[in-house]
Amino acid sequence: MLPPSQMQDYRNYYQILEISPGATQQEIKQAYRRLVRQYHPDLHPDNPDATERFRVICEAYQVLSDEVKRRQYNQEVQPQSNPPKTESMTAQDFYGRAVSKALAKNYQGAVKDCNQAISLNPNFVDAYVERGAAHYKLGNARRTLQDCNQALRINSQFAPAYYYQGRSRYRLGYSQAAIDAYTQAIAYDSTHAKAYYQRGLAHKDLKEFESAIADFHQAAQLLREQGDKTGYRLVQETLRTLQQTPGKGGVSRKRNPIRYLKGLLGDTLFTIKSFLLNPMGGLLPSFARLDAQRAMVVGFMLAVIFDACFVWGIYAGWRDVVFVSLVPLIGVGMMPFIILAAMSAIARLIRRHPGSLAGDSFLAGATLMPLTILAIANGISSNLPSQLMVMITVFTSCYTILTLYSGCTQIANFSEKTAALLVPVMVLVSGWISYWAFMAMLGMASF
Repeated sequence: MLPPSQMQDYRNYYQILEISPGATQQEIKQAYRRLVRQYHPDLHPDNPDATERFRVICEAYQVLSDEVKRRQYNQEVQPQSNPPKTESMTAQDFYGRAVSKALAKNYQGAVKDCNQAISLNPNFVDAYVERGAAHYKLGNARRTLQDCNQALRINSQFAPAYYYQGRSRYRLGYSQAAIDAYTQAIAYDSTHAKAYYQRGLAHKDLKEFESAIADFHQAAQLLREQGDKTGYRLVQETLRTLQQTPGKGGVSRKRNPIRYLKGLLGDTLFTIKSFLLNPMGGLLPSFARLDAQRAMVVGFMLAVIFDACFVWGIYAGWRDVVFVSLVPLIGVGMMPFIILAAMSAIARLIRRHPGSLAGDSFLAGATLMPLTILAIANGISSNLPSQLMVMITVFTSCYTILTLYSGCTQIANFSEKTAALLVPVMVLVSGWISYWAFMAMLGMASF
């Protein structure tokens, strides 16, 4: 007699895939592919319930698609968590494992498993798209484009391939071409909420505000129907910001300075909230929801916040040993922002990468945000243990480098290899120049 928990597990795996216990391998594969497309995390961003459902679907398929494991599972002889041996794994097995690794943010591992799946089945469309999605997460939009193009050569009606084709084109700076790809994705899957949302962002970049608003409304409706509350709130916030921006959304009105400043403050706070605790996953969405002008201003406002904390930290912590006027100190505090933005722009021009000054400004401002913690700690350093100051310095330095790396790969569109070389150069140059500017200011103040 099987224990109740095991009986429940037995029922769950077949119920999860919505098949009968006597289903054939072909029926299992068909059910798995249908559910994967329905519950893929890319269709339900930031929805933990959908992510967990997708993980369980993959787990169920890994057991039931392997005859030996399925038999063992049915008989409850061995624990069902034993992974199949690599030499006996099919293309579908490697694909399922790649999806699981992608969910765990192991994108390099996902690429390797997709490579194995494709080597076993060169016409595996889903594996090409999954590999392209992993390359996109790694900041390599050109590889994503190659995988999507290959997938579409195999199946010209595969909506996810068009979607990631649009994402890669957009990241590479081709907004109109991205719109064309999103339109194809919607043509073959009218419920693709993220395609509507991303197409709206591309329309907004091209100042086609009526089209952008229409796409955002459609995305919001689909997300609400699909139960994705997080995605729905994001679209509604984007829509609200666009409609309140003067001269946009078909609304003609004079700019209200108070409303404009309030909107910028809201954008800044939303940006900080979105990426500060998750720079790898939150930085790009925070940037993408803003048009070029607002992204540049938000980047500048982030720099102002850092500068204010820097000035306060100097006066509060070093007031007995540092005697400098306010204006030069403010200038020194803004110097890292200017240097980082300039270096990002210069590197883009040298490498001929698409991008904008708005992206450079946003990247520089976001990079400085972790350092505000260090600036505040500096102001109260006399009341803190030296060991704690060392810990804060190490933590904020690491977080700053992580944020800068994320921005270089996701906003400035540099490859991982380029970013790995560029980031330390940017940190060293900006830090060195700012240091000598600060020392020069102290030297001038002493005379």
